[in-house]
Amino acid sequence: MNMVTTEEERKIFHFLKSQGCCLRCCFRFIGYRTSECYYKPSEFAAQLSYADIKDDASMEETTCIACLGVLQDKEQKNVITKIAEKVKEKDYDCMTFTCALTVPVSVKLREHILYAYMSKEIDIHKSILSTLKTKLQNVKDIWKSFIIPQLEQATGKHADLSTPSPFLIEIFLMYADDEMIFKELINEHKGGNNKKQKKRKYNDNKFSRKNVDSLLIEMTDEQLMRHFMISQIIPKTFVHVDDVLCSHSSIFIGGRYNKLSRKLSQTPWLINGEKKVETSVQDLLCNPIAEMVKAESIKFLSSGREDVDVRNIYGGRPFAIELLNPRMTNITNELLMCLTSSINQSTKQVQITSNLKVLSRFDLKKLKEGENIKTKFYRALCVCRDVNGSLPPLEHLNELENVKIIQRTPLRVLHRRPLSPRTRIIYKMRARWAKPHELKELLSTAAESTDAFFVLDVKTQAGTYVKEFVHGDFGRTKPSLCDFLNNEVDIVALDVTGINLKWP
Repeated sequence: MNMVTTEEERKIFHFLKSQGCCLRCCFRFIGYRTSECYYKPSEFAAQLSYADIKDDASMEETTCIACLGVLQDKEQKNVITKIAEKVKEKDYDCMTFTCALTVPVSVKLREHILYAYMSKEIDIHKSILSTLKTKLQNVKDIWKSFIIPQLEQATGKHADLSTPSPFLIEIFLMYADDEMIFKELINEHKGGNNKKQKKRKYNDNKFSRKNVDSLLIEMTDEQLMRHFMISQIIPKTFVHVDDVLCSHSSIFIGGRYNKLSRKLSQTPWLINGEKKVETSVQDLLCNPIAEMVKAESIKFLSSGREDVDVRNIYGGRPFAIELLNPRMTNITNELLMCLTSSINQSTKQVQITSNLKVLSRFDLKKLKEGENIKTKFYRALCVCRDVNGSLPPLEHLNELENVKIIQRTPLRVLHRRPLSPRTRIIYKMRARWAKPHELKELLSTAAESTDAFFVLDVKTQAGTYVKEFVHGDFGRTKPSLCDFLNNEVDIVALDVTGINLKWP
């Protein structure tokens, strides 16, 4: 690689300065990495005898032709004030931050135009120019190097430079005349590719980063100079803050819940915009937590789901809540205990049965994987239909183990699940005739003999349709309980009694 001499650096510096570059841009074009030259550019330039401090003070009043004011002190106070105001307004409690900067689209294009004129007007070898291009310091990196300490002071938060902070501040700097200045060049460039571009969505936004990158790959320095003289790209105004966005990465909270109602859906059940049931497990569990941490929205995750008319009892179903863009992020065990108590007192339909816990993404992976590898326990109240005098024997059901069944997609879910056969395993069954007190709440009439009711406890592979295993679903599940008992069997009520997953 060719080394740039001090004399060549001096020539480049004075050329850039004469074209209207600010001192920081002059230094970044040369490839300087010293932090001092960006913290105090005037003093650093004076030390090198590149420029006079008094002369450079006036340069701050005119907009830099390369960065459009992004790196000039004149605009920084205004930028920092707007960022600090937005951070205060949004009121995130995270004490660290990471910032991302979006600069005007034309900055990269302006850099290439300056390089083109540099090669033409300075006696400098092409290999030296190639070396300079590889040393060019990114305008965003330079901006962060001297602005982040000021942002720390203005916001009272610490910039996390080693690992990305969960709290992100995005700053969008725009330049009003960008598209107008370069419109003709972009239109001419795009005009040759109309057929290819018509179907592309970004073609509507012609002055985009993607289009500029494409243009710079295809155009030579000579073509750029034919389109633009330096005087044509001299900016008249400084960049302005178009927007400041604050966001925090998701926080996950998990635990276990029991569903004690047979009239409660797991998630909001809407048909044509109308609620089919008044509330849901998601509403009762997630809304209080989302309100507490001031989350923008939530996603409810669980290890499987129960039907509206199925209870979940005993150990509880594992669940997690993704809290999107929360403002309160310092979540203590005491706060989680208060949330658990508050939710359990507010409703009898759902109860949290474990301590709530802040989760990692590894925990979520375990929840997802558990959907396929876990075993589940159910208790079903079943009834034998059309019993002619004698009841079928239940004892032999207790001897069956590891029974493979094939289930075609049940009719009741066929509208939302693909039609395909699934092999599932019934690991164990225990059946006994029902006791009178077990029937009292579930049977509203005495139309049929209570002798025909029995209780079935079953251990199954995850993903088994237990209702269909009981009644056979018109032969779509084979074998079913009907086959084992040689009798028409129906299910009256179903409870999930256990989910074999270590959680949370």
